[in-house]
Amino acid sequence: MASILLIEDMASVRSSLATVLQTAGHSVTEAEDGDAGLKEAKGRRFDLIITDIIMPNLDGSEVIMTLKQQSPGVPVLGISGGGNSVNAETALLLAREMASAVLAKPFSRQDLLDTVTRLTGEDGAKTRVA
Repeated sequence: MASILLIEDMASVRSSLATVLQTAGHSVTEAEDGDAGLKEAKGRRFDLIITDIIMPNLDGSEVIMTLKQQSPGVPVLGISGGGNSVNAETALLLAREMASAVLAKPFSRQDLLDTVTRLTGEDGAKTRVA
């Protein structure tokens, strides 16, 4: 299965997503924010990187832009439920242009696994998910 870097600032969400992915057979490396995620990605090869969009210090859009240079060719899944004054659609607007796919929280376990399968599939096709 896939080697996945999961960048999510909310510990409970990160833990839940990691459990779903690991139960499906994936290897998951967790990072608690954008800075930690970029450090994990540097010099390592992942099959997929999943990043939250709204995070303190370094947001997901900045993470995605850096990853496109640092890890070209690695698909990135942007996820967001919005924030204090931003809804999920607004948060994902920019990510939609840069990421391989996006999912608005809350999303189902099946939606996550289906998207991971598409992004890590053997054909290498990148699918945009609304």
